[in-house]
Amino acid sequence: MKLLLDEMYSPEIAENLRDLGHDVISAHERDDLAVTGDEEIFRLMQHEERVIVTNNHRDFAPLADAALQARESFSGLVFTSDRSLPRTKQTIPVMVELLDELLKQHRDTEGLPTAIAWLTPRR
Repeated sequence: MKLLLDEMYSPEIAENLRDLGHDVISAHERDDLAVTGDEEIFRLMQHEERVIVTNNHRDFAPLADAALQARESFSGLVFTSDRSLPRTKQTIPVMVELLDELLKQHRDTEGLPTAIAWLTPRR
């Protein structure tokens, strides 16, 4: 499974996950994504078969819903919430650990086919 970390996450997360052997890119690392809207990012990542990790459920959930309504498949979305997983320097190791586990669980798949998941820390 391949991931795209949306622009609200530190690129350090992608770097750490690549160090663990995963195929992960950060939106910060690609100039073509810096000026691209969410709908185009959604389409582009589906073409690249990348699961999108984002905190922007307000914009991406309707895109996923529209794809499902049209009976189109997509690689998947992983949402986070600032309430359960704040985007701070201190949570970078937690994000790396949780995403590493998710990637290991889906090592032999191309994504989370037509799935939406929430990344939440263990209690």
